[in-house]
Amino acid sequence: MTTNRMQGVIRLHMKDKMNWLVTPWIVVLCSFAVNLVISQFMEADLYTGGVASLYIYMLVIGIVTLTHTFPFAIGFNVRRKDYFWGTLVAAGGASLYSAVILTLLSYVEYDLTDGWGSGLNFFHLPYLSDGSLFVQLVVSFLLILNLFYTGFFITGIFKRFGRAGLFTFAIALLILGTVFSFIMTQQEWWVNVIDWFNAHTMFEFTLWTLPVTVVFMLLSYAMLRRATA
Repeated sequence: MTTNRMQGVIRLHMKDKMNWLVTPWIVVLCSFAVNLVISQFMEADLYTGGVASLYIYMLVIGIVTLTHTFPFAIGFNVRRKDYFWGTLVAAGGASLYSAVILTLLSYVEYDLTDGWGSGLNFFHLPYLSDGSLFVQLVVSFLLILNLFYTGFFITGIFKRFGRAGLFTFAIALLILGTVFSFIMTQQEWWVNVIDWFNAHTMFEFTLWTLPVTVVFMLLSYAMLRRATA
């Protein structure tokens, strides 16, 4: 019975394939097309961060998913536990789907077409795309999943504590960020942070996002258990 409920949640999410699977790639490919045209008129190689739109989109999906589907699921007597696990499967599948496409396009761009014949570096970027195809796949998957659950966690705060709670969280985060930035500047630690990034691969850095993602998942689940639809 639990498996059936989870499958129902997965189907609920996948009914919106357009927003989960199609729209993010429409956004990315439109950006790619613009940059490809620009690269034709440049003598030097063009490096662009246009692929970041995919990651940002998944953050947004994480924010809106809970608002759009949670009340509907609860209205049909879906348990919060089943909703959480069904959403995890759907988010994991969508993240893997986009990660596979990113990895394949990175391979085509770098290994097969030498920047699409015009020196364009859109899907294969220094540092971000370092390592084997498997490493690139893991990096993309973990980053996308992390951003989804960052958004999911943010909406979870709203669902559990309302606008006041979300506003308080935002203010607290802003204060902590300001204090942290001030201390980093006063102690001249920014250079150390840059050196740390330079000393570690993107794969190593991305592995650190995994426990953060798990924490966001657990906190989201804890808030969902007490949240109203």
